[in-house]
Amino acid sequence: MFANIKSRFLATVIAPDLPALPSSSHEHLIRGSAAYHQRMLHQQQLQDKFAYARPPFLQLLTADELKASADHNVRPIIVPRDINMLPWGTGYAECVNSGKSEWNEDQGAFCRQILSDPTHQYPDLPYTYFGIFDGHAGYGAALAASHQFHHILHEKLVDCIELLLPREGMEDAKVNVATQSVNSFPHPSHFQRIVSKDELIMGALESAFVHMDSLIAQDRDRYRDAGGCTACVSLFINGKMYVANAGDSRAVLCQRKVLSKEELPATTDGSEGAFPVPFSFDHTPETERTRLLGVAQYKPHLMGKFYTAMEYAKRPHERDLGQRILCRQGTMKGWTYKTLTREDLKMPVVTGEGKRSRLLGTLGVTRGFGDHDLLAIATGTLIKPFLTAQPEVMYRDLTKIVTIPEEQNEDGDYGILVMATDGLWDVSENEAVARTVFQTLHKYPTEKHRYTMVAQELVAKARGKINEYGHWRLADSKAAATVDDISVIVIPVHQYYKEHIEWEQKCLREYRERLERERAAQAVEAKEEVTNELQQYQQQLTKSLVNGIQEMEMAQVEIEPVLNVDDDEVEVKPAIKTMGEMKIEEKSPLQAFIENEKQSTESNEKSKDSDSSSKVDKELEDKEEQSQAEEKKDDKSSSETTTTEQIDSTSEKTSPSKSKQRKNQRKDKR
Repeated sequence: MFANIKSRFLATVIAPDLPALPSSSHEHLIRGSAAYHQRMLHQQQLQDKFAYARPPFLQLLTADELKASADHNVRPIIVPRDINMLPWGTGYAECVNSGKSEWNEDQGAFCRQILSDPTHQYPDLPYTYFGIFDGHAGYGAALAASHQFHHILHEKLVDCIELLLPREGMEDAKVNVATQSVNSFPHPSHFQRIVSKDELIMGALESAFVHMDSLIAQDRDRYRDAGGCTACVSLFINGKMYVANAGDSRAVLCQRKVLSKEELPATTDGSEGAFPVPFSFDHTPETERTRLLGVAQYKPHLMGKFYTAMEYAKRPHERDLGQRILCRQGTMKGWTYKTLTREDLKMPVVTGEGKRSRLLGTLGVTRGFGDHDLLAIATGTLIKPFLTAQPEVMYRDLTKIVTIPEEQNEDGDYGILVMATDGLWDVSENEAVARTVFQTLHKYPTEKHRYTMVAQELVAKARGKINEYGHWRLADSKAAATVDDISVIVIPVHQYYKEHIEWEQKCLREYRERLERERAAQAVEAKEEVTNELQQYQQQLTKSLVNGIQEMEMAQVEIEPVLNVDDDEVEVKPAIKTMGEMKIEEKSPLQAFIENEKQSTESNEKSKDSDSSSKVDKELEDKEEQSQAEEKKDDKSSSETTTTEQIDSTSEKTSPSKSKQRKNQRKDKR
């Protein structure tokens, strides 16, 4: 009560007299001033950038359905009508607050996209994104983030697509130093520092967060004030899971180890061995006290005249002036004493503890989107300089997980990722959530909607039940249930990994087929090149032969010896012959070949004629010998009385004449 009275007093008395502080885009307006009220009226006249709606995969399309989902008395739990709207059987459930705001300011989103290679040399890289956004001071920021963030993230991933795409068989390729590229893509080895794919994806997420925040800042003069929101995003790409968080939404990986029979209790409900693994950490004024006090210490003008960058072990009062008090300043981790002065009576930048801690006494989160015009209660100090959109990113390599098929514990080994707004985590511990996850999966072992049932069970436990007094209480402990909006996404990580394995096998098949096609094309090209080279060589050879023959047939000077028979002297004269004579005398290789063939045939015929003539000569000689023998016999019979000398002389005289006649006969026969 005292705090409320003090806030009203400061708002009515002190705030109107505060000087205006500079703003990043326009003049800062003081809460309670005429200019401030005029701006608020102008903001109310502007339209929303996006009309209020629930996530598209819930398929709440009519106005009546939206009103029914925002019933603060019933607080219905809304789940998707078609569970196939979300991939891998992912579960989703939500519930509106108990009256804190008119509409459910939480938003959920998911998107499946593909990174395509512009040169079509490498296979496409698919990825899946989930996001959950918890709005405050309006639903505009969360709604804008659910509609726009995945587009911004896709642009950031496309910026480094040449380093993210899988390069089968290209890791060992030789790099052309002159062009600094492998198949028109830069290679990571060209950087001065080693940059991994994990760092590229983390950088894409971080830059997308900052870009989304700046986009909301640009829209505040054209659209109605969007307020602010936290953001928790998961990205499944290249066989890995990345989680980026800014704010007090949370992502927890629920796992389970297989217990032996000795370790199992008598009655089992499926939650034995379940344990949580945090994949995000809340960003509240208490968890980020050091960072906030450091900003205030090094930029004191941001605090104005009403705050101090001190933290006290005990809240100081005016009666404690001049006394020693235990405190620490700025980024100090230890404590020290100082004498209390009037300057120390200012309000600390961070007040409260635990879930009740507040920044400048107003805001319970220190990271997220929006809140560009949010002013501190009572003082009107601008809060945005203390906030940041920078997320914390964690990732897990799913390819290194070892699971035993016989145990059938894939969900326990790979885990179930639960992403939820603070409506769940305000009343549920991480361990309790992990037990609830595996208890519900044990109840529905084979149902397709089992993960939707997990999300519904988590929301139902956090919402509790309303009692006869109209208060919402937890069913198990009768403690106060959450009055905030609740949104839960349950993602089966193993289902994504199965899809990733199928994609890898598909890429390997396509890569091998592409290699075979390339090899076949290269073989055809090589064959065509060989045939073309042979044709060119033949053409060049024939051309050179023709040119050589033409050059030989051109004008030549030939020296011929001429014999002068009359004078019995030999005169050597240069005989310059005409082209016609040279063409007649000089013969082409073809003509020479024909003449050689003719000469060979003539010689063969002559040899045959000589053989036949020799045979005829032998026959004639035989006949002559026979005739001579007969003549000798006749001579002996006619002249028996003559002497041997006369016979010899007569035979010598008659024989020459007969031999001549015989020779003449031989010639005539030839």
